[in-house]
Amino acid sequence: MSGGERDTVVLPLAGTGSRLGLPFPKELLPLGDDGGRTVLDAMVDLLAGCADRVRVVAVTGPAGRADTITRLRERCTALGVPLAVVVQEQGLAESTGAVLSAAPWFGPVTLVLLPDQVLHTPDPHAAGQLLDTVRTADSGAGFLAARESDPARLAADGALRIEHHPDTGLRVADYADKPGPGAVDGFNAVWFGYAFTRATAHRFLPVLHAATLRRPMVELGPVAGAAVVEVGPFTDLGTWPAVRTWWQGTGR
Repeated sequence: MSGGERDTVVLPLAGTGSRLGLPFPKELLPLGDDGGRTVLDAMVDLLAGCADRVRVVAVTGPAGRADTITRLRERCTALGVPLAVVVQEQGLAESTGAVLSAAPWFGPVTLVLLPDQVLHTPDPHAAGQLLDTVRTADSGAGFLAARESDPARLAADGALRIEHHPDTGLRVADYADKPGPGAVDGFNAVWFGYAFTRATAHRFLPVLHAATLRRPMVELGPVAGAAVVEVGPFTDLGTWPAVRTWWQGTGR
């Protein structure tokens, strides 16, 4: 990066990982490959293609994440990426609450990546592509997304309906967070990460936060029309069945 303010990558790391019941944070879960990599390593690897233009903000709980932050600092130092650590504010729940807690650190564009999702075919340029796309998109927002047709997956994940427009490319037409069985008609993708401009954050994030907390969404705001960069299939390693499938090699 030759000058100017860096974009921000927010990593929400305040969750307890209660579904797995691990004695260590879920982002340190081994991926089972020969390199001894963890989920955290896979997440940081996605920043290699834009390392010279981003900074990372890790959002932890009040107890901190000493082992995670040590590993994250090593990886960020190796990439030349500045790292800041903040604590999630009380009263701001869930991963969207962690993102809202990082608001003073938002960059011109901010990208959010979750600590338990791993791409089957990682693309080190996808993060930078979304940052570039969102910077110029009319909506000021966008998603990294994978096509999905499994009703069970759509019901339990961040569901999108994406459509192709001749002039603007892939755009979001509808959004729901874990819509549940019987409410997935029309959805055809799930999101892996999302990004927004500083100017759009005050409108974009409340929509996602309300959906996560199961509060009524009056309107989709900038979520409707948000840009989409496809990343291909990914696995959410937040449950033991998913972890076992990944380790057995059938989830990749």
